[in-house]
Amino acid sequence: MEAGQLDEAQRAFPQFQKAVDKAAQRRTIHPNRAARLKARMARRLRLA
Repeated sequence: MEAGQLDEAQRAFPQFQKAVDKAAQRRTIHPNRAARLKARMARRLRLA
């Protein structure tokens, strides 16, 4: 991942979390799946 892309991804991460939480709250996706998605994305950002 390039530096510009990483910065952009880190800025967009809170919006991603909010959207995933909202989908889980509305039961569009299972709450456990939402937790996994957020954890995996956070890990990718942390290791990038």
